[in-house]
Amino acid sequence: MKIQFKQAAMTLVLSSALLMTGLPAFAEGTDAAVAQTVAAPVYQISDSLQVVIEGVSSEKTANGVRLGSVIRIINTSNQTLRIPDYELKVKTTDGTIYTLRPSSSNAHGVQPESEVELTYLKVINRQTEVDLSNLSLIDVNYDVYPKQETLLLSAPIDGVVWNGNRGEFKKAPGSIKWGETFSIPTVASPLQYKTVDITRSNSNEGAVYVVKLLVTNPNDQAETLPAIELDGKSKTNLYAGKQVESDPVVLDAGQSKYVHYAIHADMDTVLSSINVLTSESFTQADAAGNVKTSAFTIGKLNVEMPGAAGATGSYTYGTPITFEKWNDVINQDLDVALVELHVTDNKDQGSKVAFAKFTLTNKGVSDIPVPAFQTMLSSPTGYDYTGSRQNDAQKSIAPGTSTVVSYAFVLPVSETSDTYTMKVQNEIKGQTGGESKPAFKSTIASYQVAVQEPEDRHEISLYPYKVNLKDYMLSQITVPGQTIALNYTYKLQLYMDLVRDPKVLVDNSFSKLKFELVDRSGTILGSKIFPFTGTDRLVNGKQTLTFSNLTTDQLQNNVLVNVYEVLNTPSGEVDRLIAELK
Repeated sequence: MKIQFKQAAMTLVLSSALLMTGLPAFAEGTDAAVAQTVAAPVYQISDSLQVVIEGVSSEKTANGVRLGSVIRIINTSNQTLRIPDYELKVKTTDGTIYTLRPSSSNAHGVQPESEVELTYLKVINRQTEVDLSNLSLIDVNYDVYPKQETLLLSAPIDGVVWNGNRGEFKKAPGSIKWGETFSIPTVASPLQYKTVDITRSNSNEGAVYVVKLLVTNPNDQAETLPAIELDGKSKTNLYAGKQVESDPVVLDAGQSKYVHYAIHADMDTVLSSINVLTSESFTQADAAGNVKTSAFTIGKLNVEMPGAAGATGSYTYGTPITFEKWNDVINQDLDVALVELHVTDNKDQGSKVAFAKFTLTNKGVSDIPVPAFQTMLSSPTGYDYTGSRQNDAQKSIAPGTSTVVSYAFVLPVSETSDTYTMKVQNEIKGQTGGESKPAFKSTIASYQVAVQEPEDRHEISLYPYKVNLKDYMLSQITVPGQTIALNYTYKLQLYMDLVRDPKVLVDNSFSKLKFELVDRSGTILGSKIFPFTGTDRLVNGKQTLTFSNLTTDQLQNNVLVNVYEVLNTPSGEVDRLIAELK
């Protein structure tokens, strides 16, 4: 039989957008480099049947070398055609030929104008790796003696052999650059993919990389995400990744969605690239009739890691943040803006602390729940600091009103940066690696922000308040106790101006002020916290704050008053020094 070959030279015109090129972060419509993919060869094995080699795998295991292959049979006719028991053979560079076994679940027929996949596998009892060079498909007629073999196709496979131990192709094709749009070669799906973000976090078990893909369906009918895997590759190891979303991902015509993959690695791992693979299944019955299923993977693409982020535009405080278009965290009728970022020294705690405040404004006509987004500050030197969200934030925002959500970051005293990258993140819950609904973080907005300048006591910003500590006086009172001991009390007379933005609502979850008495040696004599709402709230004008039950047995001169903004978080109370009254 004459072997016919035709190359379907289809070029996919692929578009992409920059991961982060300025403000607003992740803005749509920005052109990046274009990735081009040439379709796999199509082999004509009969008048109505075509074959595509989807991939070949060669992997060293404890039992030897496992060789696997998947081919796709395409029926171009208008009638059902039988698929004979083809023999699939692979040839090594030294001339050795191995016949792979067909999976017992392989189809024996293909419907009109449709296609099926056939899987083949063989474990060879040898200790050295196999260098494959050629694949052949043979139709064997056992009804005659001797049996008659008809060669249907013979093809070089240097460019499609996947070495599972090394996580690379025998003859590596060009890598996909980060942020380029791509389709997956030989996968019967029109879906297109683009790497958008990768977030690393640490756990007790090691490092976790979360890769975010933007998946787009350009078809005119719904499509289901195929069973693909993303693995991380370092210079020395491979790390398997699992899809975070546990439910099937279905995309309607023209729809785009985010899909996340979690890659668990060792604590000190630095990934060099990402592999895109398909998981293949092979079934075979043993002598007793028990069916055993084996799985192997075939690599499809290698994606480069993102380079160092370029300079981004400076964020303007109070302007609405532009989030990723397809994020499902921020309501379209909700404006989110960063209104404050202050960094101060907490000398007594041996650290610095940053406070960030976001204002959330409801532009809609009905209540909007307050989204529980997360935050991270990244310094120019590469350090990441996770924000602790305030406890008991407001549950919802009424139409036409705003609320404030605060985050605290603990920084080392060595951190001297005056600009940071602020990342707004959401939590994705899924089920991977046998864990029960682990939570992973994914960035939905990112931008560069400059730390606000320190303020004096006459113009303290505690958004939505402006605080002016106009004047103060600290007095001492001695009161006889019930015993011989004396009770010492300090009274602080404050003259304050408080101005609040009337559009922003404040409740008892808002920050409070703590006044702390400190002697000349730095010993804390006592402190008291006052809220902006409620019965003991701070007010405009003159008021007296009383400090009793102090840890001192005598009156002291030169007592200082440190004023802190206090935020209660799940990690405990975090204080930001805002004024020193001497």
